[in-house]
Amino acid sequence: MMKRQIPLLIVIVVGLITLFGHFIANESVQNFVDNDSTQWYDIIASFAIFLGALNLLKLQMTKIYRKKKNWQYSILAVLGFFFAIFAGFIYRGGYTVNLEGVTAENRAEVAGIIAEETHTLEALVITALDGGADTYQIPMVFLTEGGAEDLIETISSFGETEIISVPWGAHLQLKVGNSGSLFWWMFYYIYTPLAATMFALLAFFVASASYRAFRIRNFEATLLLSAGIILMLGRVPIGQMISPWFVGFIFVLAVGAIVAPMVKNKAITLGIVVIGIVLLAIWGNLTGWDSTKPSIFYFPVLQEWIFNVPTTAGARAIMIGIGLGIVGTSFRIIIGLERSFLGEK
Repeated sequence: MMKRQIPLLIVIVVGLITLFGHFIANESVQNFVDNDSTQWYDIIASFAIFLGALNLLKLQMTKIYRKKKNWQYSILAVLGFFFAIFAGFIYRGGYTVNLEGVTAENRAEVAGIIAEETHTLEALVITALDGGADTYQIPMVFLTEGGAEDLIETISSFGETEIISVPWGAHLQLKVGNSGSLFWWMFYYIYTPLAATMFALLAFFVASASYRAFRIRNFEATLLLSAGIILMLGRVPIGQMISPWFVGFIFVLAVGAIVAPMVKNKAITLGIVVIGIVLLAIWGNLTGWDSTKPSIFYFPVLQEWIFNVPTTAGARAIMIGIGLGIVGTSFRIIIGLERSFLGEK
């Protein structure tokens, strides 16, 4: 009962209250739907993240202990796990320095020292010192208090200095100038390059998959290939340089290639191609061979139309299907037919 009936009853009751709460004009019910249920979700999700992190740590430690395949990479995962906890919960690694009372005679000298230490332009520091503010925050975050004290030793004779330790929580996003807290350093110099590397590798996987998918085997594959080429050319500068009239002549030849298998008489196929070329040439002479017209053959215009019309329609159809699937699954969960969240098939 504790593993099946009670959890199922909780899900059904809370689901029905949340569902019908939008149609019930009761303050208590509305408060539950808008506030309490959301807070419950956040609390449960927080514990789920905690359990997921422990499970990740357990799997990686087990892999290291048993020395499974590529267990050396698990060492990096565990070290990164503990380093993120250290930078987020144990060591703030964020100290700033405030400077007051700098006289007009010393501003240029102080600006030179600060600019050299913080790797900023001296003119920007002078402008900030001349801004009229009583306190000037040096544009740098020091990872250790000792680093802040070293800077203070060089500028303390020019005014009053104070080391500010950032509060907990604010250190996660602290950034002043070109530096930040230890957590910011980890995110900017470790996580961001790794994420960029993963996306760069993804581009090669997409290119490989596209090569296999774009092979012309049927009419659908031909449409996919044509749309892909138009989108790629339409979003790069070389696509704007290709004359739409040239594309028009290629289109006429493509029409001839499509019609040829359908018409057994080659003379008719040749006539269609020649008539198309002649009409396109006459059109070009009448319009002065405009480099952006006819727009139907201009790659930037074509790719914009494909992106706004067929792609948008397909995306909306997919989203509608996802929405219907969510509604159906949610309804099955609420009435107790779907029990996968209990570990049952």
